[in-house]
Amino acid sequence: MQEARVDGRVVRAGPDSPQEAFCPSCGEEVEKRKRRRDDGSLAYFYRHKTGAGDGCARRSTPISY
Repeated sequence: MQEARVDGRVVRAGPDSPQEAFCPSCGEEVEKRKRRRDDGSLAYFYRHKTGAGDGCARRSTPISY
């Protein structure tokens, strides 16, 4: 997710955003992650911590085979 809550305000994931925040949908903790894009730039986003956010609409579900 691109946006999370910190101290009641919405922040967008980026290089200067806080490392830990809360999900705007379920209120569980999320942490900032980054990935390198094909063009070499970095993409920042928030992701639920392991075990947190079960049942949250913003949590992506793994593909089951």
